[in-house]
Amino acid sequence: MNYIILDMEWNQAISKASTVRSPVLLVGEIIQIGAIKTNENFELVDKFKINVRPKFYKKMNPYVEEITGISSIDLTCGETFPQAFRRFSAWCGDSFRFITWGFDDIGILSDNLRLHGLDSSFGRNYINLQLIYNRQINANQLQCSLSAAAEKLGIPIDVQVHDAANDAYLTYEVCQKLDMVLGVAEYAELAAKITETLFKDAVQNVSDCRTMIRDRRVTDLMCPDCGKKLPIKDWIYSNSKNCRAVIRCECGSLYSVKLKAVYTANGKYTVLRTISVASEAEETEFNVRIERRKRGR
Repeated sequence: MNYIILDMEWNQAISKASTVRSPVLLVGEIIQIGAIKTNENFELVDKFKINVRPKFYKKMNPYVEEITGISSIDLTCGETFPQAFRRFSAWCGDSFRFITWGFDDIGILSDNLRLHGLDSSFGRNYINLQLIYNRQINANQLQCSLSAAAEKLGIPIDVQVHDAANDAYLTYEVCQKLDMVLGVAEYAELAAKITETLFKDAVQNVSDCRTMIRDRRVTDLMCPDCGKKLPIKDWIYSNSKNCRAVIRCECGSLYSVKLKAVYTANGKYTVLRTISVASEAEETEFNVRIERRKRGR
């Protein structure tokens, strides 16, 4: 069996009105795939990179263009997603397991496969390297960027990040600094403690983190299952820049929604939004806290 160290870049809708909602709520349309193939001993076997021409988000979102350096003109030069996926899946071979940095890539890949009527289960048995890194290096912290991990491990970064091929190779270099045999052996235990993120994006130019829950650009969120607006009424702040809600959609799906405000140089904030699956215990605990807060008024 081989390991495929995967990284992808994707474009986002320019506006909420232009967001694709069927057959999936399309958070990101893949525009670049980069990968490193290793053998079972994590020795380099091959490299892969392909640019993808989007079908729906044909104009670059300014935020994505800024961090990737990919322009709208660049988007016209790639292959269609079905063509790119056929090449990529053939290159992966019959026996492999994906390794990614974070949970986002596989969810985005699954959505893009569903969008084009392809097998959305492809590669779902994957390893989030961030969990192994956290166990061995980062004291079980949940959030760490790939660049920060490389810096902590003493890996020089002398290439453009947010390029799929470069980030895949950087992830491979992180693997070389870890005990991957132990990490793979422990992975089922590590993954069982983590709830997979279903949705993640950012809202820019928010004026005040303390009032971000009154900004509809921030709080208008759609159910990852049915695509309807989530009926969020109550939020709990953990501090001035972080808040959370647990909400049950009309379709019955239960989610944990988190907002994190990050101060930017222009005097405003970017709010990171994530949606994860929640448990009934989380729902009960959240509702108890809300009721206590209301009684305290």
